[in-house]
Amino acid sequence: MINNIKKLQLWKSILLFAAPSVYFIAMTQYFTPYLSKILGVHPALSWYITAYLIFIPLFIGAILLAKRESPSITNGELLKRFRFKKLTKSDLHWTIGATVLIFAAMGLIMLASQVLSGAFGIPALKTTPPFMQFGALKGWDRSFLLVWLPMFFFNIVGEQMLWQGYILPRQELEHGKWAWLVNAFCWMIFHICFGVDLIILLIPCLMIIPFTIQKTKNTTTGMLVHAIVNGPMAIVVALGLIH
Repeated sequence: MINNIKKLQLWKSILLFAAPSVYFIAMTQYFTPYLSKILGVHPALSWYITAYLIFIPLFIGAILLAKRESPSITNGELLKRFRFKKLTKSDLHWTIGATVLIFAAMGLIMLASQVLSGAFGIPALKTTPPFMQFGALKGWDRSFLLVWLPMFFFNIVGEQMLWQGYILPRQELEHGKWAWLVNAFCWMIFHICFGVDLIILLIPCLMIIPFTIQKTKNTTTGMLVHAIVNGPMAIVVALGLIH
């Protein structure tokens, strides 16, 4: 049964996001450089391997927390607990609207950054953190994208299952209509290792996705938006189209 959802106090929300954030920071600060600089693994592959060790635990953790909440929960009920539902016409409109709005807002942020850089000498926003800074994949190195693809699945699905599937409904019981904002703030904590520049660029994504999920009561909407926004960005970084 899925009737055991309890309120999640703010300090518990912060803790649930902060603990994986500390792990994320440690892995990208120490493990990724160890793979690339000490073991000689290609920097892109080093990041992809690290990401598996970050996002698979989120995926498994979400399932374990839901089962701890309701020990007798079935697989079908698990999907309902995470609010993974088929898209209605309204959900589709929200998904499209959220995606367009995120791309537009991120574009405006990049434009503002370039204008401020040109007019006042303010450094332009860096779009990739140090652990994702590697040369464009060329030749056989592009086969690394086959390693990236399953990681991308665990990245998107794992995050949505834990942050918005398991945690957001509990935050809604505690914070009501403002739960999405609390969720967005906490989700920002998880991205601290990306650095201030990228967090600024990601603010539309980090805020609009929880808002969309809370409005639709359907985690599938946010998962699709996250995949559409994150997937192409990861590919263009890998191919060296942006730096």
